[in-house]
Amino acid sequence: MDRGESFRSRIARPAGEIMTAPLALDALSAALARQVGFGAVYVGGGGLGYARGVSEALLTTTEVAEVTRAIAECVDVDVVVDATNGFGDAVHTARTVRLLEQAGAAAVEIEDQLAPKRAHHHKGHDHMIPLEEMVGKIEAAVEARTDPGLVVIARTNALTHDGLDDALARVAAYEAAGADMLLVLPREPRELAAVGAATTLPLVTFTPSGIAEEDLRAAGVTLLCDPFSATLLTVRALREGYRTLREGGDVVAPAGVRAALEDVGEIIGIERLYDIEARTTERAFYERP
Repeated sequence: MDRGESFRSRIARPAGEIMTAPLALDALSAALARQVGFGAVYVGGGGLGYARGVSEALLTTTEVAEVTRAIAECVDVDVVVDATNGFGDAVHTARTVRLLEQAGAAAVEIEDQLAPKRAHHHKGHDHMIPLEEMVGKIEAAVEARTDPGLVVIARTNALTHDGLDDALARVAAYEAAGADMLLVLPREPRELAAVGAATTLPLVTFTPSGIAEEDLRAAGVTLLCDPFSATLLTVRALREGYRTLREGGDVVAPAGVRAALEDVGEIIGIERLYDIEARTTERAFYERP
C-alpha cells in the first residue's frame, strides 16, 4: 500500500482512531512530531504566515510548496497542506494542487474564501466566494492531481459566516464536485452532527474544537488539524530563551552543547549523511591508521 492509499485508509469513515496532525513549520518540527509518534503533520497557512513574518494573506504558492517539499523529503510523515484559497481562481487552484502534489503532500486543503486573501481574516472577517465558484475550484483540483491517492480537502467557513443552512448546501455541493474530505468549523456539537448526517465524506476540524471526542467520532470526524501549537510553543520558548541570553545566562550549559546538537542531528537523521560520506568523500578519514 503506497503512502496515499495508506493515508486514505486512516481517514476513512468510520474512524478507527481520530488522527491528529500538529502544525509543522519546517522539517525539524515535523521530525520532532514524528519522533514523539505523530503520523501526520499540518502545514497551516496561519502558522506559516507568522513564521515568515507576514499574514497568511501574503503567502505564495512557492513558499508553501518549499516547506512541504522540505518536510516530505526528510521525514516519513503524511503532510496535510493548507493551500488557503488555491491562490486564485480555478486555474490557479489546479496549478497549486499540481505543485503541492509534486512537493509530496498527502492532502491539500482548499477553502471557499476570496482571492487574494485579506489580512482581516485574522480578525474573523471572512469573505466567502459563491458556492458555484468554489465548486469549480474543487473540480479543477480533483482533475489536476496525477496521483489518485492525493486527498482533496474542501473547507467551508459557512457555519461561522452564513449559518447552518448555507453550510449544508455547500457540503452537499462540495461532495458532488469530488472532494474527498470536508473541513468545517462547528461552533457546537449540534452543528457538527448536522453536517455529519448530511454527508458520507470524512470530516476534518481544528483542535482544540471544544467538542467531546465521542461527538466528533459520531459525526464522522477522522482528522484533527492543529493550526497554532507550534507557533505558540516557539514564541514562548524562544522569548524565554532569548531573555535568558540577553541577561547573560546560558540556555544550555557549555558542557551540554555538543550533546544537544547531537540530539538535533539524530532528530533530522544526519547519520544517513555520515554513512554516505564514509563510503565516498570522507572514506580517507575512516581509513586513517
